[in-house]
Amino acid sequence: MQNVTTEKALKNQLASVRMEGYRFSEKEIENVKKCLSGELSFKQFTDKIIKDVKRK
Repeated sequence: MQNVTTEKALKNQLASVRMEGYRFSEKEIENVKKCLSGELSFKQFTDKIIKDVKRK
């Protein structure tokens, strides 16, 4: 079995959702990376998403 880095897994998932017609901003992708690396807790991550959605 191949070892897949977190970065590669994220790129694969972004490609998959793009094929479904979804788009993410650079800010959103950076927040995902921060959550995956432990810079943001999952709670902080979801709070940012909710805050950003309310602004739109």
